[in-house]
Amino acid sequence: MNISMYRRSTRPFLISIVFAAVICPLLLACDSTDKKPSAPPEKITIAYSATPDAGLAEVAQMKGYYLQEGLDAVAKKYPLGKFALQSVLDGTADFATVAETPFALAVMNGQKLSIIATIQTSKGNHVLIADKDKGILSPEDLIGKKIAATLGTSGEYFLDAFLVSRGISRKGITIVDLKPDESRDKLISGAVDAILALPSVVVQVQGKMGDRAIIFDDKDIFTQFFIIAAKQDFIQKNPDKVRKLLRALVRAEEFIKQKPAEAQKIVAEFIGQDEASLGKIWAVNDFNVTLSQSMLLALEDLSRWAIRNRHTKARAVPDYLSIIYFDGLKSVKPEAVRILR
Repeated sequence: MNISMYRRSTRPFLISIVFAAVICPLLLACDSTDKKPSAPPEKITIAYSATPDAGLAEVAQMKGYYLQEGLDAVAKKYPLGKFALQSVLDGTADFATVAETPFALAVMNGQKLSIIATIQTSKGNHVLIADKDKGILSPEDLIGKKIAATLGTSGEYFLDAFLVSRGISRKGITIVDLKPDESRDKLISGAVDAILALPSVVVQVQGKMGDRAIIFDDKDIFTQFFIIAAKQDFIQKNPDKVRKLLRALVRAEEFIKQKPAEAQKIVAEFIGQDEASLGKIWAVNDFNVTLSQSMLLALEDLSRWAIRNRHTKARAVPDYLSIIYFDGLKSVKPEAVRILR
């Protein structure tokens, strides 16, 4: 190779070296000065009902989906959604998992709340458990008996629907207002004759009472809609937090569909329930992040029930369309918004 050929062959190589020596430090300098650190996660507090109904929210918490979406979520556990919602009303939580009945009653009593999404539906989430030793062998035998229930919940709504479907007047029984654990213990001890219970309590009662316990259910009279709710002013000020929350819940929905056995284990650990017992009742839950027309109709129906039974001073059914927050779910899972407007 002559000198001129050598010069021509090495020129591109020398140019590349010079380019790298000059440009690369500049690029590195730009990267080190222009790259902004990722924002720290935003803190939120979620009030959970420690029940399988809130499975999506519980899986999102335990799998770290909130944190991965940019939320530092603090969990507050309550025995029922009614008490979780009260935490939001008291200002000690930002979001609550709650059934539609306590939510509707709060709205009818003047609370400025909004629904962000439904996270569970169930047609078999409430049953009546009675004591055979009290002479209860059929629903009609409940007349004149003492029944424990948590008032102001979807359980009370189911109880009324159950009584009406059997032609039993509410005046013909005595209802005792108790929390779920208190109801269970009173039934086992014989202090009450029957209780309104979630499926998880059925397993516990049967374990203690054996054949003394008789179960009455009806999957045709009531569908529960379990929701995520928050104050309206909080949502207006924090739409990004709502979107992050919903993205985490949608991820949890996919996880439950793909790995139901692992999801059951996670929920059992979160709520402190025996995994085998939870497995027996898991099938009554339909976990989906939605906003549906059937939920809207259910809210209107139970509002009429509340007015008729004087559970509220309100005399008109609220305009629920105006307090459902559509924008969050529309931006995250638009196909799940199925309400006529």
